[in-house]
Amino acid sequence: MQTMRQLGGGVIIAIISVILVIGGIFLSLAETLPPPATPTQIPPTFPESFPTPTATIIGSRVTDTPSATQMETPAVTASLASPTACTPPPGWILVTTGSGDTVYALAQRYKTTAENLNAANCLTSADLPVGLALYVPPVPTVTVIPCGPPFGWVKNYTVQPGDSLFRIALLYNITYPQLQRGNCMGNSTTIYTGQRLWVPNVPPRTPVPGVTIIPTLPTSYP
Repeated sequence: MQTMRQLGGGVIIAIISVILVIGGIFLSLAETLPPPATPTQIPPTFPESFPTPTATIIGSRVTDTPSATQMETPAVTASLASPTACTPPPGWILVTTGSGDTVYALAQRYKTTAENLNAANCLTSADLPVGLALYVPPVPTVTVIPCGPPFGWVKNYTVQPGDSLFRIALLYNITYPQLQRGNCMGNSTTIYTGQRLWVPNVPPRTPVPGVTIIPTLPTSYP
């Protein structure tokens, strides 16, 4: 009986020893093996900036605005049209001004007055741009008298209150018909304050108060 007890105790001790040995082996293997690799999470990358679409709200509808390369600027051709606020006299025709034309020159060419042309076309200046459409009276073919500033003249005189063609001609030692012809005024003597006139390129004379200056025609121009 005692022998059986000793044999059973030896078997139990052997089993425990085997369990301890096997556990020690597993522990040693667990310490020598490298730890499992932990996957590294890579954060997603985003572009620095996104193109921002441009939209135009029209009413309740949103439409994309085309880019600068898609837009084409149409060429705009500006043309001078005849004034519509004034009513020309019956029978008057439409003409286009040319280089050097003035109200006085047109009035002489079409046998009328500068005042009539101003009233019929709502003009406020005697100087006319090239290409302006104006109403003029119909006349037969007229021989145009050449006019314009002679060589050496400058558009340097501004009409002052109280000025007249005769007084301005005296200042520059010329006759008033020369002043009319140099400024394409025809036979008109009408001038207005602020109007710029072509005059000889010489210093104006200073009239002496109370003395009448008799102008003499110059023999030559500088």
